[in-house]
Amino acid sequence: MDEKEPKESTWNRMVHASFRKVVAFDCLFLGIGILIGIGIGVFLIKGP
Repeated sequence: MDEKEPKESTWNRMVHASFRKVVAFDCLFLGIGILIGIGIGVFLIKGP
């Protein structure tokens, strides 16, 4: 049982190929979430 031998599977290639897209989407939605949070915070501070 050799644990150090990497397995090349279709799943591995698919995950590594789309990893950059996942990070890009994460950053995009994180930025959107921060903007929405700031907007809600300003609204709560100013009041209706």
